[in-house]
Amino acid sequence: MEVLIRLILNTIKLLIKKKSYIIIGIIMPAFIIIFFNFEFGSDYKYKVGIVDNDKSYASNEIIKSINNLEDIESTYVKEKDYNLLLITQQIEVAVIIDEGFQDKILNLEAQDINIKSIKNNDVEACISQLIDLKCDDLTVVASLSDGDINKFKDVNIEYNDQLTNLSLNNIKQDIPKIENTLGLIIFTLFIVAGNIASFLIEDEENKTKIRILSSGVSKWKYYMSMIFIFYIMTMLTSSIYYLVGKILNIDFGMENSINFLIVIWVFNLIAISFNLCIVSFTRSRYASSIINILIVVPCCMVSGVFWDFDVMEENLQQIGNFMPTRWVYLCIENLQQNNSLNEIKSYLMYMIIFSIGLFVISFARLRLKNEL
Repeated sequence: MEVLIRLILNTIKLLIKKKSYIIIGIIMPAFIIIFFNFEFGSDYKYKVGIVDNDKSYASNEIIKSINNLEDIESTYVKEKDYNLLLITQQIEVAVIIDEGFQDKILNLEAQDINIKSIKNNDVEACISQLIDLKCDDLTVVASLSDGDINKFKDVNIEYNDQLTNLSLNNIKQDIPKIENTLGLIIFTLFIVAGNIASFLIEDEENKTKIRILSSGVSKWKYYMSMIFIFYIMTMLTSSIYYLVGKILNIDFGMENSINFLIVIWVFNLIAISFNLCIVSFTRSRYASSIINILIVVPCCMVSGVFWDFDVMEENLQQIGNFMPTRWVYLCIENLQQNNSLNEIKSYLMYMIIFSIGLFVISFARLRLKNEL
């Protein structure tokens, strides 16, 4: 044990001397994520496509009420285009106002405004509720206007002063800023872990490993010390991101944000074990970096960390549910809703077991190559 601790401390001292690597490989990635948090993680706007086939005063009142919702960004679209825009997520909700809407309002007839989305969500429910209330208001105004559009406009102006704007933030509070950059956090940690794991290759190239083993240190102790150091280094990136995020008041979407850090620390085990597994099969830093990216990017894509998981086909969703990157997302999502580690203990256990499995594969590979 004493030998293992001494080996860890000596390696840490060696790494500390490499200031450029510490800054570029560990500290800078954390600040890059922080930058993207502020660039893309705040002031999220829900995009609503408006199809106004009536182009009347009444339909414009409906559109104005939608625009008055906080965090809503509306845009006019053509009726033939809204399906494609929904599928490609250029808009999240489509509101279709049919021709003759104003005439039905003035004649106190039943009217129907179609609301379309690719999935049921709180945004759609909020807009639907708002439109129903606004239609009721316009019907009341119409009943006082005797079918006269000019009188309708005058009464409506007076009535508008009594309306209260709804806030989407009060209805949809479980979409915090951290979700918008969670995919970047996961991807960056994989890249950081890949750069750190390449130290094993660098040690062989510089004959450092041979000198350490020739001093009487066993191969097991050497690799165990490297794994411990690698894990500490990835934890540093996560911890720096978390601490700076707290200082800059980044919204983690949960009351006890330390739970977020715990999840990321567990995920660091996966990042390290995954990259150690790659390094055990290749002895090229360039090849290990390429393999890392070629595997991580598709995993993140099918896990729903780059876009909404529900927009993918069911077959891809089934694959994504088995991805550790998906488990991380679900952990954060559950913590934002329940703020309890007990709710995610199964996912944390899955991640730990998955990491152990990758470590076993790595050690088996190293043993076959007589490196253990």
